Amino acid sequence: MTINKKGQMQMTETIAVLFIFFVLLLFGIIFYYKYQQVAVKEKQEELLAARAMDTTLKMLFLPELMCTKREAEPEDNCIDVLKMRQAKATFRKYMSDYYFGIFSYARIRVVDLVDKQELVLYDKEKTKVLDNGTMVGDWEKLEKTYFVVTLRDEIKGQGEARYDLGYIEVGVYS
Repeated sequence: MTINKKGQMQMTETIAVLFIFFVLLLFGIIFYYKYQQVAVKEKQEELLAARAMDTTLKMLFLPELMCTKREAEPEDNCIDVLKMRQAKATFRKYMSDYYFGIFSYARIRVVDLVDKQELVLYDKEKTKVLDNGTMVGDWEKLEKTYFVVTLRDEIKGQGEARYDLGYIEVGVYS
């Protein structure tokens, strides 16, 4: 009888050790899963911020908006207001064909800080159609980047170009 009880005690100890081992293994798996969720979310936010910065840089170097000197040399960080007003119609006309490939789902706004005016040049929001036919936004986050530029306006300057301070706000939809 004592040998049988000794075997039962060893079996009970083995089962208890295995139970504790599997509980610790389960905690480790849950911890690793939660860590991976956070890491994936951070990576998505990092990629969204990089896409927002890329879109801002593409916007800054569009020939449709750049200020040029007489020799067609571009001025740094300058947007020609006359070109910008015409570009808005061009962006709208060729949004699906050409500009969506450059900007994707984004909202681009130019703000004149001196005259307190703003112009939305491009706005393509992610949308989905519900069963009843209405369209709603299908995005989770809008990552915005800002860049300070000068705005050159030939009309306000009356013969001489007038330079104002402004900024570009580029929001990228996720």
